[in-house]
Order: sequence, then C-alpha cells, then structure tokens
Amino acid sequence: MGYRSSMQLSSDRVRWCIGLVALLIATAPGFAQVRVVNYNIAKLAGSPSAMTAVIAAAHADDTPGFSHPVDIFMFQEVPNASLAGISAIIANAAPAGSTYALATYTTSSSEDSATGAQACFYRTQTIIEVASGHVDIATGASRNSDRWQLKLVGYSSAAASFYTYSSHLKASPGYESERLAGAQALRNNGDSLGAGARCIFVGDYNIYTNTEPAYGEMVSTGNSQGVDPLGTGNWTGATNAWKHTQSPRLASGTLVGGGMDDRFDFQLPSTALSDGTGISIIPGSLRPLGNDGNHYDIAINTGSNTFYPGQAVRSNALAAALFDASDHVPLMVDYQVPGVLAATLGAVPPRVILGAAVNASVAVSNTVVVAAPICADDLAFSATGSGAVSGASSGTAPLAPATTSALLPLSTSSVGAKTGLAWVTSTTEAVQNPSLSIPVSYSVLAHANGSFSNTADQNTRTVVWSIAQGTPQSVYDLSVYNFGAGALQALLDLDSDQLVSGRSVQVQSGLAQGIGSTPANLRFVLASGAMQPGTYTSIVQLNASDENIPGASTQALTVQFNITVTGAGVPGDLDGDGTVNGADLALLLGNWGQAGTGDIDGDGTVTGVDLGSLLGAWS
Repeated sequence: MGYRSSMQLSSDRVRWCIGLVALLIATAPGFAQVRVVNYNIAKLAGSPSAMTAVIAAAHADDTPGFSHPVDIFMFQEVPNASLAGISAIIANAAPAGSTYALATYTTSSSEDSATGAQACFYRTQTIIEVASGHVDIATGASRNSDRWQLKLVGYSSAAASFYTYSSHLKASPGYESERLAGAQALRNNGDSLGAGARCIFVGDYNIYTNTEPAYGEMVSTGNSQGVDPLGTGNWTGATNAWKHTQSPRLASGTLVGGGMDDRFDFQLPSTALSDGTGISIIPGSLRPLGNDGNHYDIAINTGSNTFYPGQAVRSNALAAALFDASDHVPLMVDYQVPGVLAATLGAVPPRVILGAAVNASVAVSNTVVVAAPICADDLAFSATGSGAVSGASSGTAPLAPATTSALLPLSTSSVGAKTGLAWVTSTTEAVQNPSLSIPVSYSVLAHANGSFSNTADQNTRTVVWSIAQGTPQSVYDLSVYNFGAGALQALLDLDSDQLVSGRSVQVQSGLAQGIGSTPANLRFVLASGAMQPGTYTSIVQLNASDENIPGASTQALTVQFNITVTGAGVPGDLDGDGTVNGADLALLLGNWGQAGTGDIDGDGTVTGVDLGSLLGAWS
C-alpha cells in the first residue's frame, strides 16, 4: 500500500492497448507458456467477490493476442490471516483443468503487523517448486522479500529452472534510502546465483520516479540485472498513464485512493530472461490489467473503460471489479517457453539397388503446446548421420503439426544389409529432448542380370529354327534367367520385345515381372504360312530392367533367329538338305517337348506325332 503524492499529476492522456485479437480462455488455451501476475491485494481488505472476478479476468485476458491461465501469482500484503481467503479465491477462479498450489509461505508477527508477507501460487500443470530454493530476504521496514525456485513441468534442463522474488518495499517519499537498501539486498541475492542468473523481480516497490536510487539499483549491471520491459525512461504524468498500477480508486478509506497516477508495481526479468531464448519475456506483453491509459488521476471505473477494444461491457465490468478489489491493479507479463524437439523417420525403402541416390528423410518439429506461436522459443536443430547414414542438415523446427525435413544420404556403394543412425540435436536454451537418435536399416542389392543361361551370363542367343513350308504358324520356346539371383540381387522385369530386323517374330507370352530364381519361359511366334523355302534371319531385342525400386536400371537381351523353311512334301527334312536322316532326327530330339525345330505338325510342341512323321519320311 503506497503513499500518494500530488507531484505526479498531469492532464495529458494516452491510450494503451497491447491486444489485437479476442480469444476467450475457453477456446483452446495454451498449456506451456508462462503467465506471471503480481498483485498487491491489500490484505484482502476489498471485496472478495470483486477479487475473484479480477483473478478470473487475469486468466481470461487476451490483450496480447491470446489467453492463457495464469501460471504464477505473486501477491503482496498477505498476512497469515488473509492466506486462507486468497487461497479460496484462487481455487474458485481457476479455469477448468487448472489447479494451484501454494509455494513455501513464511511470515511472522512483525511482518504481519507491518503490511503482511509475500505469497506465491503456481499452476501445477505447468510449474513445480524446488522447495530448497526458497529464502527470506530482509528488505527493510520489518518486511521480508521471498525468493522461490520454480521449474517448468516437462523439462529436464537446468535452464528450465528460474527464481522469482516478491517484495513490498517501504512506502512514501522520504524513504528512498530504505528502498535502496531493500533493492541492494535483492540484487545481492540474485547476483550470488552466478552469471546468467534467471530471475524475475516483482512487487510493490513504491518507487516514484526512474531517478530514484532503488530503481537504478534494480536495473544496474550484474549477474541478475533487471530489465525493465517498458524501458528506463520517465513513467510519470498523463502521457505515461497506461503504465500506472495505483490506485484504481479516487477516495481513500480502508483502501488507499488517489486515482491512477503511480507506477508502484514492477516486474523486472533478468537479462537471462529477456534475451529471446529459452524462457524469456514476450516483448510488449507487460500490461497493468484493466488500465486503458485513459484514467489518469481518476478512478479506473470513471466513465467508460476501453481496456478491451470494442468490448465496453467486458471492460467496464473489469474496471468495477478492480475498483472494489484492492488499491492496486495486477501487473501481467507473458513469457515464452523453450521448445520440445521431436523427430520421426520417414519411409526408408527397405531394398535399394547398388549406386542408388537415396536419403533418409527425418521430419523435425517443435511439439511444445502453446496458445500462439509467439509463446514458443525458436527451436534450431541440426541433423547428422552415422554408420550407413551420412551428411548433415540444419534448420528451425516449426510448431507441430507442421514439420521440416532433414535429408541424410544413405550409403549404397556396396551390396549388403546396412544400418546406421540419424542424429537430431539442438543446443537451443533449455530445449527438451536435446538429442534424438533414430535407427535406420535397409539392404543394398546387386542389379538384376538377365541371361539365356542359368550357368553363365549370356546376353545374346542364336537359335536355329527349321520350319516346314506351309506351316501356318510356328512357335519357339526360350527361357530367360536372372543369373545369380539371390536375397541380395534385384528381381528382373521383362518389360517388352522389339523386332530389330528380319521377319516378324514376336513374343506371344512369358514377358514376366519379378523374376528371381525361377526363369521366365518365353514363347516366340512366327506367321510362317506364306514363307517360301529358304533361309531367313530375324533379330529380336528383349527390353529388361531391375524391379521398380530406387537405383533400378535397364538392360537388353538379343535373340537371333536363323530360320530355314524346308520344301513341301518332305516334312521331316528339318535341316533342308533334301533328305530325312539322322541329322534331322537329332534336331527333333533336341527340341523334344517344346516348340521349335521338329514341330512338324505346327501344334507348338515336339511330340511323338512329329517323330512319327519324320520316321515315315525317312530316306
């Protein structure tokens, strides 16, 4: 509770508004960023129902562009007799799904008789207290400041822990030296935490101007240097009305009056919590709740309040509650939180072919849950490979469900089973899951190898094909193998046939896909009915490829058909020498059971019927 001075009066006014977007607390509030409120509750001398309405409004406040349940309340002027009352108000005003715990509370008869102690309540869904970090700090006027060590739920980094200090320094002009001593005690404690101390100094400091020594002490250099979110310039007068926190009342009584013309309440994060990394204040988020900047030196509910643009009923209801609740208004600040690194491996082909250009695609995201993107720290990451995974990639992980891809090449220079790891790491301050490893496994296969032999790599084949004149259609069977087929060799696809030259010999059947250890049996067909006795040559190309997996390539197999059409009336003269003898018998028996030379009756298979015809024509 602070003493009022007429020296701060001025006639200028400025309208203050941080928020642009109206988001009700019931509509998808965030669950990770940190909302901190400090409030001098004047020993609960005001209306409890009004205080409940103010606390509920702090949860629902959306002036920064988002709403979020308050994570940390720090109250000044809380004697032991008022503790149960404020505890009940906190519980009654809590949004659905939010519960609050009282951090370590200490007081004494002298502190209670002075103005009351400090109390901290934290939201258990997002904050835990490290009880060993609590200390009382004597800051003058029979008052202690309290320090609490708090930590973000769900984070394991030491940088997710921070200290909050709640204070109520001596009021009234003429006590500048007492306030300076209190500020020195606070800074000495904060600086003792070491370089980069993560501190939030809050409270009713009763400081009148930016030239007061206590203020200079709080923002002076050191391990726990406080950073004023509003800058270190003058805050007095009507042009700075939106910065003021006392008093929402005009007339004095049980609660101090005087109108809104003093900035007594402060929230000063240390440099480590003001650098935009890890836990850090969201720029522009500090606001005295309900102060629209248009109520300088008058009560906050005089006339119309415009704290929520375009929402007169809501603004005026808040102003009325502030008037009745206390002689200060709450000071609210939102802080961003560190990222949560997540990475998943995209589909890696289980089988690739030697020399394939293949990557492991790692989807990286920031899975921290926040009400607005500004509430999450940027999460820089790097991705590297080990083992059969190589390369490096880096970037900034977007908020889930969005992802960004890190591409890491896979080794395909040798045949065999391959394993490796994709490492995703981040050195961003306080990031959760700073190092993730994802196993990668796959097999590299040799190329398929089309061959006309299962014992040798044979890409060309010459076929002697004897056909009796007048045979309407002749067929010839030929096997194609995937030479060397096995678990680490690609399957063979026979895709098409192509006549290179000569008479039209085509594949009638047998162009197969996925040829492994079992060969494909091709049947070639020739329309031979009109062919005259003589010799002919046809060349057919078979177009083959690896199975359709990464690294697949093509190859060609060539068949040359040397075709002899023998004269009519000598059906068994297979070699065309004009006689039917042992040479012809040998040709027939060589194709027994299949198509080709010896198929005298043209039924597609050399059988006993053909043998009978040959023997019947024996010379």
